[in-house]
Amino acid sequence: MELNAVTRSVGDIFSVNKKYLVPRFQREYSWTKEEVDEFWDDIIQQIKLIKKKPKNEEYFIGCIVLVGEDSKQDYLIVDGQQRLTTLTILLRAIVERLRELGDETAALALYKNVIEGTDDDGKNYFKLVNESPKPYFQNELQAYTKEGLKEAETEEEQLLLSTFNGFQKRLKGLSIHGLSELESIKALRIQVLNFLKFILVTAKHEDDAYTIFETLNARGLSLTSVDLIKNWIFKNYKHTHPNDNAKAIWNDLRKKISEFSDLETFFRHYWNSKYAYASNDRLYKSFNDFRKTGKITSARDFLLELKDASERYRKIGMPKEKDWKTLKEKTIVRHLELINQYKVTQVRPFLLSLLECRENKYVDETLFIKVIRNLENFHFIFSNICQDRASGLEGTYTRAAKNLYLASSNKIKVKKVIANLNDSLKGKYPNPQRIADSINKLAFINGNETNKKTIQTVFAKIEQHLQKTTELKVGNFSLEHIEDQSTGKDWVGGIGNIIPLDEKLNNGIKKMTSFKDKKKVYKKSEFKITKKLLEANSQDTWTEANSKAWLNEITTNLHQATVLLKI
Repeated sequence: MELNAVTRSVGDIFSVNKKYLVPRFQREYSWTKEEVDEFWDDIIQQIKLIKKKPKNEEYFIGCIVLVGEDSKQDYLIVDGQQRLTTLTILLRAIVERLRELGDETAALALYKNVIEGTDDDGKNYFKLVNESPKPYFQNELQAYTKEGLKEAETEEEQLLLSTFNGFQKRLKGLSIHGLSELESIKALRIQVLNFLKFILVTAKHEDDAYTIFETLNARGLSLTSVDLIKNWIFKNYKHTHPNDNAKAIWNDLRKKISEFSDLETFFRHYWNSKYAYASNDRLYKSFNDFRKTGKITSARDFLLELKDASERYRKIGMPKEKDWKTLKEKTIVRHLELINQYKVTQVRPFLLSLLECRENKYVDETLFIKVIRNLENFHFIFSNICQDRASGLEGTYTRAAKNLYLASSNKIKVKKVIANLNDSLKGKYPNPQRIADSINKLAFINGNETNKKTIQTVFAKIEQHLQKTTELKVGNFSLEHIEDQSTGKDWVGGIGNIIPLDEKLNNGIKKMTSFKDKKKVYKKSEFKITKKLLEANSQDTWTEANSKAWLNEITTNLHQATVLLKI
């Protein structure tokens, strides 16, 4: 590998007749406001005032690595994409402000020098070429006249726009050492173009881009494990005609996952479910170990595996009714929604393996539904009600996921893995007193809805258990305080003073209605749990003692509703 290193200014880089291409394996633009602020401050601090005139000082902003040859127009950006993109946005913001201040000549000269070039055939091109945010970046930020055709939608587009808007805000009214705004902006222009310096490293061959990229970042100095794995995939899946399938699949995968999670978390859960347990900072090493031993050979096949896994992960993290065809399976959607509501993600590696087994028909419908139901009920009690620490659970789920994958062609072994996991969860299930103590802490008062969803879920689970159906959904009822909240008694917000009630029935109960009269309304309810309250309370008054007795009834029924079924 032949490398050349020279010192170059920003002006040197952008003013030549070159295109700087962000290659397909690079990550998206990711600079936050804090990074942009620091970058701006570093630049401004290099502009001094000597004898009432601005004096610029050189400032090195790191190394840029490119792949290309002097005889060709295109260079691939291996390292430095974030800085070159930010500089392009800053220079474009300076162009815009010069125009606003009436110096159209200076604005157009800067634009033609560093943002847009002209090839030998007289055709215009952008000097920084990035396909990822296309056409937003090109039309709305790079173009001399904005098209106004597209809003910033993706996270990358929003960050690009935020950076541009941030620079515009700083430029408006800019005064450096008392200079006028126009003088200050021109001093800034000179600083950026002539005094910001890079160590420019170039290599001749495109294949070297991947090797340099991996070498520079192998120790995680700036890139995540997923960035490095993406680099390996793109390096080894080069098929780009008639379509760059690797890039298309990766972009679709990223877009799908970003709706509810992030690529790093998805990849770790996928990796842990199928290959080996690894933390975020050990993922790339683990991947390399499997690659070096020949267990991962084809970049295409591995990417297609990821594609399939991403759809299963979407079904877990953002479930939809259409994912499940049969009537019995419709209950799965609600169980998965609730697991996500509890903010439980440790279970996802196991769910990935379980879904794959279901797709391959190694797990039948009845068993599949039972397992999902058990997992959700376990975490409702363990994570949501008792809020117990999940230390060790990720390892438990990861081992079960891996064992499920290894046993996936044998239905008997698959069922045994699932049964062993179920037994493990039973061993971690909180005891009845722990559950009772935790439920006793649940309170809901209008204006403070912290526990509202949890209390609704408690009653929904009990009602489904009593009715032996799956028709009821959380949100189809309101919460009725038996003793009116306006009494101000310290126990009225507790779950022992609450029943589920149809919203219309509840709205018809006037403030400070007596328990005797409320019971007349309660009798109209179809909820079996509400009927239980009436059966157990024939008296005309409602006291704290009655509330405690009702709490015990709720606790008993919830335990029966959430007990883990035998596998």
